Amino acid sequence: MIDVTHIHPMLVHFPIVLFITTVVIYLAVLVRNGDLASRECLSLASLITIIAAILIAIIAAVFGDMALDVAIDKGFDKKPLEEHADIAIFTIVFFSVIALAQGFSMWKGISLAGMKAKVLFIASIIGVILLISTAYHGGELVYDIGVNVTPVKP
Repeated sequence: MIDVTHIHPMLVHFPIVLFITTVVIYLAVLVRNGDLASRECLSLASLITIIAAILIAIIAAVFGDMALDVAIDKGFDKKPLEEHADIAIFTIVFFSVIALAQGFSMWKGISLAGMKAKVLFIASIIGVILLISTAYHGGELVYDIGVNVTPVKP
C-alpha cells in the first residue's frame, strides 16, 4: 500500500508541467495573432491544459493536506507547512480565475485577441511565478527540513 504522504509528491509534477504548457500555448496563440477564446486547436488545447492542471492540482492539494496532518502529528513545525499550503491554494485560485475568464469568453463568444490576450498571457506568467514559489517552498520542506522524509530534528 502506498503511504498517503507519498501521493502528493507523485502528483505535483503534472500540474506544474500543464500550467507551464498552458503559458507556452498562450504565447503561440499570441505570436500567431490568434484569439484565446476561439474554438481553434491551440485555444482549445490551452483551455484543456489549464483545466487539467487545476483539477490535478486540487487532487495534489488534498493529498498535501493529508501529508501536512501527518507531518504535524510527527512533530514538524506547522508554520512552513501552512505557508506552502497557502501559496499553493492561492496559485490554484489564481489559475482558476484565468481559466474561468478564458472559458467564459469562449462560451459567450467574447474575443480574447490583441491586448486582452496579452493581459491573459501576462497573468499566466504571474501564475507561473506563483507556481515556482509554491514549488520552492515545497522543496524547502523536503530538502531543508525533511518533512515526512526524515525524523523531526530537535
